[in-house]
Amino acid sequence: MIRVLAIAALWLAVAAPADPAPATDQKTKALVEGQLPDEPARALVQGKCLLCHSAEYVTQQRLTEGQWQKTVEKMRKFGTPANDEEAKAIVAYLSRYWTPDLPPPRFMRTTPPPGAIGRK
Repeated sequence: MIRVLAIAALWLAVAAPADPAPATDQKTKALVEGQLPDEPARALVQGKCLLCHSAEYVTQQRLTEGQWQKTVEKMRKFGTPANDEEAKAIVAYLSRYWTPDLPPPRFMRTTPPPGAIGRK
């Protein structure tokens, strides 16, 4: 019996996934909380996207690179002042961090549906 338990414990130790590095956990946590990583394209997102949207709105999205591309192109048609190179940098930045694999945002702002306030 002890031999079986020892083998099982050894198997679990080998088969169990390693804990993610604390630095990775902190980066993921920061992204989930809506923090914009500090790199050159951050200024583009702040200057082009946050003209109309809050950082919270942008960072709650979980899109593929193709979906980010379509979104940025749509925003350019709506008037975002981003040239082709800036748009490429914005798409690369957003699709690097806010992907479908990222956990959902922890604190999503919710508002009651219209007419719900004061209803009994």
